[in-house]
Amino acid sequence: MHKVAINHYVYIILFLIAPAFLYAQDAQSVAERNAAQGFNDTIDRLAPDFVKAYYVVTQPGGALYSVYGHACLHLVCPAFGLDYYFSYESEDAARKILTFLAGNLKMGMTALTPEQYLSPYQQEGRGVLEYEILLPIDYKRELWRILDQHLAEGVYLPYDYEARGCAYSCHKLLEEALGSTPIHYAPWKPENLRTRRDMLYDAGHTYFPWNTWLILTMIGIDADFALPPQEKTVIPVDLAEVWMRAKVNNTPIISSSPLVSLPSSIVYIKPWFTPLLVAFVLLFLSILGRIIKKPYVDWIILAIVTALGAFLTYLVVFSSLPCTSWNWLIIPFNILPAICWRWRKYWALPYAAVCAIWLIVMLCYPHRLIDPAHAVLTVAWIITLLHQKFV
Repeated sequence: MHKVAINHYVYIILFLIAPAFLYAQDAQSVAERNAAQGFNDTIDRLAPDFVKAYYVVTQPGGALYSVYGHACLHLVCPAFGLDYYFSYESEDAARKILTFLAGNLKMGMTALTPEQYLSPYQQEGRGVLEYEILLPIDYKRELWRILDQHLAEGVYLPYDYEARGCAYSCHKLLEEALGSTPIHYAPWKPENLRTRRDMLYDAGHTYFPWNTWLILTMIGIDADFALPPQEKTVIPVDLAEVWMRAKVNNTPIISSSPLVSLPSSIVYIKPWFTPLLVAFVLLFLSILGRIIKKPYVDWIILAIVTALGAFLTYLVVFSSLPCTSWNWLIIPFNILPAICWRWRKYWALPYAAVCAIWLIVMLCYPHRLIDPAHAVLTVAWIITLLHQKFV
């Protein structure tokens, strides 16, 4: 009886000290693992929550550079109290407009604290959503290492909205962190196989028609309709949709339910004064000019076409901005008519025919190459040219 009681006491003691013993063993294994990696602490860097990562989508704003919102990566390490938004930022384009147009603006990866990143958007009333990245810890640690590496480059890189656009760069940074691990994308419906120009127009023309018109005027042809959506995604919300439909080792890349870091309080008002309205006014003037037969009406149309042509000529010939090496708009809108205006009765009719053929091709092309305002302005210009044959 005494022996049985002793055995019971032994079992009770072992039951009480076993968890502490197992915890010590686990701590020891973490310490040994960290020591092998050069760390002198007992923090488990392989724990799933050692690094938390988020894909951040900021709501569109009224400025030219914010028409489509913004995207960045938010990484948090609770064990060390680290919390940063990694975002490609540029010099202030509004204060260096000529530098921007020349393609000499600088940009680079920056690491911002939550207060630094969220405060400007809070003042503007723009909402911020964060989608948690659900990848294993090894990939999130590698992503942080890559971001630190890009951070070390500083804000000295050429401003390149094509290669380092906010959404596109987030996608490429994640691919870099995954290495050889493939991403399995869900199939897309035919109506979603759009070009970048289609995406830009659809996302911005409703509430920001002038900014969208200017962007589509500056950016030349972009024949990327054959590329898969993930390779040409430039709109932050579009990338969120792509990633929600994609998986890595049967794990979704991001969560489908975002966290609200900042609620939206901005009010979007659809403007009535749009580029399309201005184009129709110019079309009316071109028709009116045929009726009243006053040359100053033609000069108004010529001045606007020449100004637009000078802008496009500068971008195509002199600027190093991405996607401006060629632009189809330069066929109807260029500076040659103004230079040769004195001899217009010899070339006006053939040139009007060229512009008409160009317009038909642009309208029949299966993807968007021009804005509707460009098309209406071209019609006004053709009518003006036809009249010159008889001047």
